[in-house]
Amino acid sequence: MNSEHPQQPLTPEELAQRRKKVRNVVLLRAFLFGLMVAAWWILFAPDSLVDPAMKNPLGIAAGLIAMGAYLYFLRDALFPRK
Repeated sequence: MNSEHPQQPLTPEELAQRRKKVRNVVLLRAFLFGLMVAAWWILFAPDSLVDPAMKNPLGIAAGLIAMGAYLYFLRDALFPRK
């Protein structure tokens, strides 16, 4: 924080608007992260690691797990404590 330019406290409306914006960004990043993990698993997982018929379901599961883990670790940004 720069001591030359102190920040003004946010009004309740500004704080609510900022939290909504942060929540949307976190949800979008979680979705894109899950999509990347699922796509990598489906497209690049070696056949020696997983049966080719199971690549799609396991890729989707891996993407959902990655998305859930991302959201879990950023839960304070989604649901701030009072």
